[in-house]
Amino acid sequence: MKLPDLWLPPDGTTGLAGGGVSVQETTGDVCQGGEVIITVTIDNLSCGDAGPFDVTVTYGAAARLIGTQHVDGLPGCEYTVLTFVWDTTGVAPGEYEIVACADTGHDVAELNEANNCLTLETDLWIRPNEPLIEVEKIAVDTDGGAVYPGDTIRYEAVLRNEGCADLEDGPQHEFTDLLPAGVAPTTYVTATSGKAAFEGDEVVWDGEIPAGGEVTIKYRVTVDAEIEVGTQICNQGYAHWDSDGNGSYESEEPSDDPATPADDDPTCLTVEEEPQGPAPLSGTIDAPTLSEWGMIALSCLFAIAFGWRWGRQRAAAA
Repeated sequence: MKLPDLWLPPDGTTGLAGGGVSVQETTGDVCQGGEVIITVTIDNLSCGDAGPFDVTVTYGAAARLIGTQHVDGLPGCEYTVLTFVWDTTGVAPGEYEIVACADTGHDVAELNEANNCLTLETDLWIRPNEPLIEVEKIAVDTDGGAVYPGDTIRYEAVLRNEGCADLEDGPQHEFTDLLPAGVAPTTYVTATSGKAAFEGDEVVWDGEIPAGGEVTIKYRVTVDAEIEVGTQICNQGYAHWDSDGNGSYESEEPSDDPATPADDDPTCLTVEEEPQGPAPLSGTIDAPTLSEWGMIALSCLFAIAFGWRWGRQRAAAA
């Protein structure tokens, strides 16, 4: 008797029975307490019939159970599609891996027991029912290229509300960024919404960000003209908010430099030495001079020319 071979073909796999296509998907990110619909396709790769088996779907590194469904059997070279509903009430906010497995009880003897599981999602996001602010911050030299003493730097901070509740404009600043040593504020500071300003050597922003929304804050600073070449200018902004509704800002998130692989790291620039152009001409130019023998030869030429001219004049007078 030919053994069956249950597997979960990756999403979009063609060639299933009757021209079928594999569907392995979720409905995506939700707010905490929402429902996620999970679709799973199980195929019998062999032409041997499979007896009854269970299919389970789990989430997270600890493989917590979302649901189990029983399949009475799967004829050879056929497939079946199952739908799971995940109620995320009580699930901690965060990113989760979603894995589906067939025949988790090893009830079916198969040709291959190593292909019974498939990761459907690696980062399904259960969002909190409160504000959750992420901040990205970049620095750009306004002249383009490297940073030199005396240059102007433009910082751009993007605040995104990835939570499921609006960020309200409260009594404290929702964003602050203390300037590092070696730079000074200018008069340029803007925001796409809310109000941004310099308060001494600190940038502050006050405003609201709706759930799923964002705001961009731009501000310029000048690099000290006397700063030492090789100095690294680093700093980090912070978002602040009230996550539990008690009126105080107990939550904060540092800015991240998206140009680096590290998470929540400061934005840094290194001051370089400004290249110098060619030195201007100054002083006198040393012209080539004749040697002693050259002077003698030149004197002889003058004498010959004088004699030839004097001879012509006498001939003409005769």
